[in-house]
Amino acid sequence: MIHVCFGLHDKSGRYSKFVGATMASIFENTAADVTIHILHDATLSDANRDNFSYLAGRYAQHVKFHNVEKICPEEIKFLKEKIAVVLNTRFSIGTFYRLLMKKILSAHGVGKAIYLDADIIVNLDIAELWQHDLKDIPLAAVPEKDATLGYMIANKYLIKKGLVKQENYFNAGVILFNVDKLEKNFFYDGLKFLAENPQCECFDQDILNAFFSANYLKLEQKFDSFVQSDRLRKLPLTKKIYHYAGQCIELKFDDAYNKLFMEHFVRTPWFDFGFVDRIGKAFRKMTDEHTLHVQRMLRLAVEHKRAFFVTSNNVNAIKILFSVQDDELIIKTDNPFMVNELVTKMRELRGKKVFFICQPNYDDYKRMLYTLGFREFFDFANGMVFMTKEQCGFMRVERDLINEM
Repeated sequence: MIHVCFGLHDKSGRYSKFVGATMASIFENTAADVTIHILHDATLSDANRDNFSYLAGRYAQHVKFHNVEKICPEEIKFLKEKIAVVLNTRFSIGTFYRLLMKKILSAHGVGKAIYLDADIIVNLDIAELWQHDLKDIPLAAVPEKDATLGYMIANKYLIKKGLVKQENYFNAGVILFNVDKLEKNFFYDGLKFLAENPQCECFDQDILNAFFSANYLKLEQKFDSFVQSDRLRKLPLTKKIYHYAGQCIELKFDDAYNKLFMEHFVRTPWFDFGFVDRIGKAFRKMTDEHTLHVQRMLRLAVEHKRAFFVTSNNVNAIKILFSVQDDELIIKTDNPFMVNELVTKMRELRGKKVFFICQPNYDDYKRMLYTLGFREFFDFANGMVFMTKEQCGFMRVERDLINEM
């Protein structure tokens, strides 16, 4: 029996469908017996629970539900108290549930398990991953430099501080765990480490790397292949575990990676009339919101002098799109977390310039700037609404439509 584990916190009810798509991809590509373990909390709805059970039953496979709040109440209390600030970020509390695998799965006699993020499509036989012999090694994973083909690795806090070697830092989206070899107090020790190192931006992934990067089995790239990187290299689909990190699923089905996701999503019970209805309503709502937003932006641009905060790779596109003049300020960055210059200039030029934030993670900047007393449509605005996917590599409206599925 192959054991596969997911962590699930689904306050909106819209997240479970992605776990369902991953499950369908596993079942479609293996003849082995598989048990799916869903580590969930009270946000798992009855309807989504039924859908998981139906999906597993249709493939003659198995699913077990483990309510972490009931099984591990002290651990969850400790989690919420220790890192309350973390829980207000873009990361879900569910991402920490994998750290409870030792206590939960050991009670069911499971000594080995695969953990998967929900933005995964398994396009190979999961038995290929399962067959790796871990012996006394606690886990197996793909180094992030391999998973991302060299992208998205250099700015990791643990690497910059010399706590983990760059070649050893692994991605935590696909992990084969030797559950028996995990320390009993690992959950508590891991959260204490995170609380003592608040600069960590990848949270549970950084915890796992801090404890295991010097002692893990390095897997081939095919077991955790980032779609974003494969797209940039224009690589063809092959037998891999595809990781759609960075919300890179799109409603563009002439793209092989999007088509692969949808081919498995349509095999789940979440693909029904309700799905079509939600997409239609969401599209109309977002079209109207987008039009109103652009109207406000146009008035803002006419009435104020402009400045721009933009990623280095989008500077030329911004100059052309906004007809940027030589005397207009452009603050460019390769690190989206480096905001000191932006904040300094915004304070210095407050009331004189409006700053167009041309960054994919605009909502994070918006929240941060609000806490500093700045106002949207007065001090700053979202410059990305004027850019197409081809111009900036990001499409906010499309991402929101995917989430509304």
